[in-house]
Amino acid sequence: GADDNASGIATLTEIIRVITEQGYRPQKTLFFMGYAAEEVGLRGSSEIARKMVKEGEYDFKAAIQFDMTNFKGSRKAMYLINDYTSKNFTQYLGTLIDRYVKVEWGYTECGYPCSDHASWDAQGVPAAFPFEADFNQYNRKIHTPYDTIEQSGGTAGHAVNFAKLGVAAVLDFSNI
Repeated sequence: GADDNASGIATLTEIIRVITEQGYRPQKTLFFMGYAAEEVGLRGSSEIARKMVKEGEYDFKAAIQFDMTNFKGSRKAMYLINDYTSKNFTQYLGTLIDRYVKVEWGYTECGYPCSDHASWDAQGVPAAFPFEADFNQYNRKIHTPYDTIEQSGGTAGHAVNFAKLGVAAVLDFSNI
């Protein structure tokens, strides 16, 4: 679907495009991941998070989940999911939104482990999940043939804020 989750993958690729075109070289290893089987119990992200944390090759500092970033279903431009996430890391993203993205945002919750951020949270990795709308007002066309770009006004304009947040996060915390 155009929103779930082509918009999240497009946000990730835009973050990668911006930082590579600028020649940015982080001092820490960054992983950009897309997962399979989220809709059937977070199977892909659960396996990856469990394996990568268990192997201990990397000391994960945080995980940001971009899942559904282009449907503006609520008044505010961006919402931070506050369950199955790290309170401190989520608040940190709020400061980045205020400082760099400069849009109105709020908090919302899923009420269940609704996306792949929960897999990282379950492994003790601070996780955050910026979302496109208040969770009660998400795009009702997802998981149907009607999950098209037209549901988001025919453009990827709303997702731009999420790409800005992602770039800000990469630049702000990858060198810590």
